[in-house]
Amino acid sequence: MQASEKSWFTRKAWIALPVILILVLARCSSDSGDADQTTNSQKQVDTQTSDEPKTLAASETTDKPAGNKSFSVSDIKAAMREHISRRTALGNPGVFEITDPRTSQNLELRFQIIHDPVRVIDGQFYFACTNFAAINDPDKTYDLDFWLQELDGELVVYEENVHKLPIRSNNQWAQQPRYNFVNDRINLLR
Repeated sequence: MQASEKSWFTRKAWIALPVILILVLARCSSDSGDADQTTNSQKQVDTQTSDEPKTLAASETTDKPAGNKSFSVSDIKAAMREHISRRTALGNPGVFEITDPRTSQNLELRFQIIHDPVRVIDGQFYFACTNFAAINDPDKTYDLDFWLQELDGELVVYEENVHKLPIRSNNQWAQQPRYNFVNDRINLLR
C-alpha cells in the first residue's frame, strides 16, 4: 500500500471513529433491554427498506420503547435550534465554530436552515441535517449533520459532523459529500 493511500485511509478512520463508537455504544446499551424493547426496535428496522434513515412527517412522532418519551419533528427541530443557539453564543457571538475533523481547520459559520425531513435511526437516535454558510461568503455553504438522543426526557445533540464541503465548480459553489448512509450507517466516500 502506498504512503498516500495509507494516509488517506488513516484520515477516513479518524473521521468515522467517534461516530461509529457512539453508535456502537448506544446500540449495545439498548440491546440489554427487555425482549419487548428489542422486538419493537427490530420491527422498525425490518420495515425500513431504503438505505436512508426513517423520515418523519411534520405531524409524526417517533416509535420509542415503553417508558421513553416520543418526540415530534417540531421537538427535534426545537432541540436543534436550542443547541445551535447555545453553540453560537460561545466564543465569537453569532458565529457557529466547528473544527473540520479531516483538515483540522476551524470553520466560522452562520446557521441557515434545518433540512426537511429529520430522521429517526433504529427507533432511538435522531438525525438532522443543516446548512451553514461561511461568515465571509453566504454562497459558500457547508452541510453539517447532527445526531441527537434522549437524555433525562430531553433531546440533546451528542455528535456533530461536517457532511458536505463547498467546492468551486463552474464559477459557483457546490457541496461535495464526504460520506453517505447505507442501512443507517455512515459510508465514507473517497
